[in-house]
Amino acid sequence: MASRWRVLFFPINPSFLISLPWLPFCVFFFFAFQDCVQLNQYKLKTEIGKGSYGVVKLAYNENDDQYYAMKVLSKKKLLKQYGFPRRPPPRGSKGAAGGAPKPMAPLDRIYQEIAILKKLDHVNVVKLIEVLDDPAEDNLYMVFDLLRKGPVMEVPTDTPFTEEQARLYFRDIVLGIEYLHYQKIIHRDIKPSNLLLGDEGRVKIADFGVSNQFEGSDAQLSSTAGTPAFMAPEAISDSGKSFSGKVGRAPASRDQHPRPSTSPSLSIYNTIQL
Repeated sequence: MASRWRVLFFPINPSFLISLPWLPFCVFFFFAFQDCVQLNQYKLKTEIGKGSYGVVKLAYNENDDQYYAMKVLSKKKLLKQYGFPRRPPPRGSKGAAGGAPKPMAPLDRIYQEIAILKKLDHVNVVKLIEVLDDPAEDNLYMVFDLLRKGPVMEVPTDTPFTEEQARLYFRDIVLGIEYLHYQKIIHRDIKPSNLLLGDEGRVKIADFGVSNQFEGSDAQLSSTAGTPAFMAPEAISDSGKSFSGKVGRAPASRDQHPRPSTSPSLSIYNTIQL
């Protein structure tokens, strides 16, 4: 599937070699080395992002003359993170509809993310174009629309949005989450770095690595996932009580939910004024 080639140049005059009888087995040459990767119709170019298990590269599609973002993941690294090498379970397996879900291996999470993304098609959700996964190769490739403008906001920032701009972005986020819930998907990690801007200025929800699928009208969750600083208070409580996966909103009053015990990962909770 992937091919590599090297271009070598040998600007050598044969008569020059003959004039060096004392070095009959030596060749003096200058070479230019170029290492390119052709992956089906894609040409992988510069690296535009990096994570724990792989990188994101700019990819040029020769068929439609468009650029895409290609996420390149190492399956070996993902399996090693879990502690032992094994093939993942059937793709698209759904998490438990209620109660505490069983911990998933990192590679299983990737295949679940792929299964989720394949069923989504909305203007406010990042689009997965295709997946290239050869069992004989270590790398797994996920091709996404290229969103050049990046995250909607860098945190912290000295330039907050105007009320009008914030209203437009909030509308896009709500429309995206509404669509996800209609598709029975809970994102679980909504935060600025996972809200990307398209060329037309619309917000697109990205990164479904800790998302859940549910059956019925809602999922009752009890496990913690995502980034504590951007969680609803009931989602970071250590009380062990389940909570609505779809709603995930802050309680209306201080008395409705007990304040969780203090810990370094939950220190942000102490700054929340209800």
